[in-house]
Amino acid sequence: MSQTIVTAIVLLLAFIYAAWRLFRAFRGDADPCSGCELKKNCQKFGQSKEK
Repeated sequence: MSQTIVTAIVLLLAFIYAAWRLFRAFRGDADPCSGCELKKNCQKFGQSKEK
């Protein structure tokens, strides 16, 4: 019984996480560099301060 409850909780958390990631991916104002360590020095989107 307790294994079923733990499994259900883990599956629910995985579903919520996936839904959150999809929400952030399809939102119009989502930052494509969100969470990137190199965001400050990124040249991919023309944001580099070194020219």
